Amino acid sequence: MDKTFETIVSRFISTEFPRLGGPKVIDLFVKELKLLVEQYYPPITNLKMGQILWYAVAKDETGGYGKNMKNLRLRPVVLSVVTYEDIQKRAKGVPSKEIRKYAGARMLREADKQSGTLAQSDISLILSHSCSTIQKDIEEYERENNVVLPRRGTVHDLGRSTSHKQVICRKSVLDRKATPDIALETYHSPMAVDRYLGDFERVRFCLKKGLSMKEAAFTTQMSKSLIVEYAELIEELDGGEEKENVN
Repeated sequence: MDKTFETIVSRFISTEFPRLGGPKVIDLFVKELKLLVEQYYPPITNLKMGQILWYAVAKDETGGYGKNMKNLRLRPVVLSVVTYEDIQKRAKGVPSKEIRKYAGARMLREADKQSGTLAQSDISLILSHSCSTIQKDIEEYERENNVVLPRRGTVHDLGRSTSHKQVICRKSVLDRKATPDIALETYHSPMAVDRYLGDFERVRFCLKKGLSMKEAAFTTQMSKSLIVEYAELIEELDGGEEKENVN
């Protein structure tokens, strides 16, 4: 008896959509459909306690004019919402905020390893907390651990709010790391890394020449607030660089 997924779907297509094509076209369509089903609906027996299946945006997806979530390629990822370590922390009285903060960071990294990338809104939905709370968690975690977490803002370089110029410039100026290494460690594209470093050097050049903040903004075509940010960063890193040279 030929009671398979393929024959059931083939029969359905032949009956409901007879003009779709002949047997070879339908056979090819069914095979592709089966691959999608297997990819996006894996057996739940493969999930461990505390894990969920989630659809992330493909890590290698590229942005473009008019592109929205409906036409972005997705990637199914398995995320550990709750782990045994989380349960142990809760039993020891660790604040819920700390557990949530590390859970969010863990899921962002898990998605990245599975060739997907999550947005703050994904973590917000999964953990049932507001986007602003999740954003604060992520920023706090990154600041405390001096890292950049892989999320859509950093991986796909979306918007100025996702700037991680401090971490990127520090790795270049103090750690003497090359662009490819910095890009890999901060989940930015090499182009984005070079843009931050280029802006850093342009502002530093202007300030060394004695230009005011207003003049530097006019010369570089950057906002005054951005010039101030870079000026503070330059003061911090140049001081750190001098200390390293003395040592």
